[in-house]
Amino acid sequence: MQALLRKLTPPLAIAAASALTVVGCGSSSSGGSGSGGSGTMNIGVIYPFTGANADQGAIGMAGCLAGAAEVNAAGGVLGHKFVCKPFDTKGDPADATAAANQMMASANPVMVIGASDDAVTTAPIVTAADVPNFATIGDPHFDHQTNQYFYRITPSDALQGVALGYWAASHFQRPAAVFTSDLGAQTSVPPMRGEMTKLQHKLVADATLAPDQSSYRTEVAKIIAAKPDAIISEMDPQSAATFLSEYKQLAGQLPVILGTQRTSNSDWIQAVLGGIGQASYAKAIKAITPYVPPTSPSHTVYASWLMKQGGKVKDPSQYLQHPYAIADYDAINITALAMVEAKSTAPAAYDKFISKVTAAATGAVPVHSYPEGLKAVKAGQQIQYVGAGGDLPFNQYHSAERAFSYDNYDPASKSMTPVTVIPGSVLNG
Repeated sequence: MQALLRKLTPPLAIAAASALTVVGCGSSSSGGSGSGGSGTMNIGVIYPFTGANADQGAIGMAGCLAGAAEVNAAGGVLGHKFVCKPFDTKGDPADATAAANQMMASANPVMVIGASDDAVTTAPIVTAADVPNFATIGDPHFDHQTNQYFYRITPSDALQGVALGYWAASHFQRPAAVFTSDLGAQTSVPPMRGEMTKLQHKLVADATLAPDQSSYRTEVAKIIAAKPDAIISEMDPQSAATFLSEYKQLAGQLPVILGTQRTSNSDWIQAVLGGIGQASYAKAIKAITPYVPPTSPSHTVYASWLMKQGGKVKDPSQYLQHPYAIADYDAINITALAMVEAKSTAPAAYDKFISKVTAAATGAVPVHSYPEGLKAVKAGQQIQYVGAGGDLPFNQYHSAERAFSYDNYDPASKSMTPVTVIPGSVLNG
């Protein structure tokens, strides 16, 4: 299996981050129900903008603003310009329901991006109105969903769990597992354990933590006693900082900490850096994340538009390699190209073209930006949008399955950067 892995050139650096200043691009909407004319069309950005997961809103807005700027600079779609409208779920199901209902009633969105774990609550409200919803949720509940208006543009947590188990079994002799009990962390656990069993490898310890406790010394002592050479983990920032700082205090040093995409978020990096220090962080913290090609024509375009959002996005460089910001950016381009193909901005009309513009069909012309795709469609060519996140063909369940990467921490940029690709052929075998 090792022969399937290949080394990469370190990607474009990402600066350390703080939250994005939430701003829209306008306030009016044409409703997107026509096939021409002028006006604006709202994109609903429904994520937590406040609360424990407030970083998700910043990520979503960064992707939306970059995508909308690119589309609008090319003249918009059929005479309409995109507007990014934020709605705050606060990371709570009740607040998420209220936010989704408010969004649909007040913004009349032509498409929606978001909202990570909240999609379980918000997506049914959005899709019931026949509006396409692009989500970055990893919940395996959506692995075999059949809603025609729902699209997942990031990999399932089930596949992420397989990637975690595969890497741990392939590279460590005595791995342990420590996950918090919240849904976002737990969805990766069963497939991780299953992959370990499949590869005839065992965990030396397996712990589930209640989030946000003031101390985990009892659990830490049990893990240390098992003498792991690595800890597979997903924890929220506060829990991770507490657990890892106590582990370091009791053991003297940390083993490899193999995390998920959560370790790439600025709030997690800042909290854990404060708990264990930069030297320990750089040595111990690794991650398995959805792979983003460090260099590609589409990524170059994305980076250009993202960095132009400095007046609206705080420290935009932190999102240059962020797979979820990139996923939301790609969703904007896919939507715009589907509208052009459909010759309509009406959601029910353009929805059927979403899978078409990303499919690797025979004779399809690869395009890497909205202007390039717009030109090709006008010339009568069939297109395949290859995004900043790579190839994005949707399967029968509207999931764009992607490869993962093994990431190291880069102290210079205070970010996680990919080192090795884990091909989908390994994980889906």
